[in-house]
Amino acid sequence: MKKIRKRATPALPAMAGERSFTTNGHLYRNALSVLLGFALTGTAHASELTDLLQHTLENPAIAASDLQSQAAGKDVSAANLRYLGQANLFSGSYRYNMPRVVGIFTPGVTPFPVPASQDITQYGASYHLPVDVFGVIAAERKQAQAGNTTAQLLARQETLLRLHQTLAAYVRLQALAAQSRALSAEQKQLETYAKRVREEVKIGRTAGLDLSLVQSDLSRLAAQQTIFDGNQFAALAALKASANMVATTIAEKIVVPELQNNNVQASLPVALAKAQETAAEALAQEAHRSLLPAFSIDTQYDNYDGALVQRHAWVLGLNMNIPLDPGGIQRASASMQRARAAKEQLLAVQADTISQISALEANYQSSIGNARALASEVEHRQEVVDVEREKWRLGAGTLDELLYEERNLLDAQYTLADASALAATAWSGMQILLGTPSDKYIDSLGVKP
Repeated sequence: MKKIRKRATPALPAMAGERSFTTNGHLYRNALSVLLGFALTGTAHASELTDLLQHTLENPAIAASDLQSQAAGKDVSAANLRYLGQANLFSGSYRYNMPRVVGIFTPGVTPFPVPASQDITQYGASYHLPVDVFGVIAAERKQAQAGNTTAQLLARQETLLRLHQTLAAYVRLQALAAQSRALSAEQKQLETYAKRVREEVKIGRTAGLDLSLVQSDLSRLAAQQTIFDGNQFAALAALKASANMVATTIAEKIVVPELQNNNVQASLPVALAKAQETAAEALAQEAHRSLLPAFSIDTQYDNYDGALVQRHAWVLGLNMNIPLDPGGIQRASASMQRARAAKEQLLAVQADTISQISALEANYQSSIGNARALASEVEHRQEVVDVEREKWRLGAGTLDELLYEERNLLDAQYTLADASALAATAWSGMQILLGTPSDKYIDSLGVKP
C-alpha cells in the first residue's frame, strides 16, 4: 500500500483544521477542491453572481411592482388633497322657446324693465370645501397610506423573489458543474480500468464479467451526465427568465452568507398583514363615519349674458347632508367584519411566519452541517477507494468491490455538491421572509478576495 500524504483543506471555514488526502488519484484532488468550494479561479469570477443579481433588478416584473408602488403614492397625495376641496369652472350657451329673465329676478330688488331674452349665455365658478367633522377624509387618508405601504412591501417582495430565482438557478449551476467534474473524473478512472480489463481478458487473466461490470458503470455515468445536462438547461432557462442573461462563466465557490438575527415581527409577511389590517380598519371607519352628517362650505359665482345686458350673482353657504342609506349601514357592518377578519389573519400570518423561518433556518443549519460531514466522508471514502485500487492492482481484491467503493465515493461527492447549494437557497428564502433590502441582499453574496 502506498504512503498517504496529507495537506490542509481550506474548503469550509469551520473545517480548517481537518485534513485532506492526496494520493495517486490526482483527479480526485481537483474534483474535491471544486466540491468543497475551494476555487482556484473562483475569485476571478467573483463578480459574476453580483452582475446577474444587478441585471435581475431590471426584470419587468420588478418594474411593474415599482410602478404600482408609485401609483399608490399618488393615491396618498390625492387623499391628502381632499382637505383642499374642489373647484369647478362652467360655461354654457342656451336658446329657449320663449324669452327668459337674464340672471336672477328678485321682486322689489331687480330694477325695471327686467331684461329677457331667448338666447342666454352663462358662465361662472363654484367651490366645495368639505369640513371633516367626523373624520371621513381622515379615514380615507389612512386607507390610502396603508395601500401605499402594502404596495411598497409587495414591490420589495417581488424584487426578493426574482433575486431568489436568480440565486437558486446560479447555485444549482454551480452544484451541477461540480457534480459533472466529479463524474468526468470518475469516467476517466473507469476508462482506465476498462483498458486494463480488456488487455487481461485477451490474455485470459480476467473473466469477461469484469469488463461487463466496468461497461455497466460507464453506461450509468453516461446516463447521469444526460440528467445533469437536462438540469443545467432548466437552470439556465430560469436564470434567463429572472436576469435576462446567461452566465458565461460559473464560479466554483458557492457563497453561503451567515444568518442574521431574525425578527419575526419585522418580517415581510407580518408587515404585509399589518398593512392590510390597517387598510381594512380604515375602510370600516370610513364606511361607519359616512353614515354621519356631512358638512361643507359651498360658494358659487354666476354671470348671465343676454338682451345686451349682463347680470352677476354669487352665493356662500354652509351645507349639512344627513345620509339615510340602509345599504350603507349594511356595507359598514360588512367592513367591520372584514376588519376583524384582518386582525385574525395577522395572528395566523405571525404563527405561519415563525414556522417558515424556523424551517428554513433548520434547513440552512442542516445543510451546512451536512456539507461539513460530507467533506469528511469524501476524504475517508477516497482512502477506501485508494486501498481498493491498490488491492485490485496487486490482485488481492475484486473489481466488483472496487467499483462498489467508487460508486459510494461518487455519491458522496454528488451530495456534497448539493449541500452548499441547498444552504444558499435556504438563506435566500429567509431573506424573502425577512424582507431584506435588495442592496443588502446583493452585498451579502459578494465574494471576498
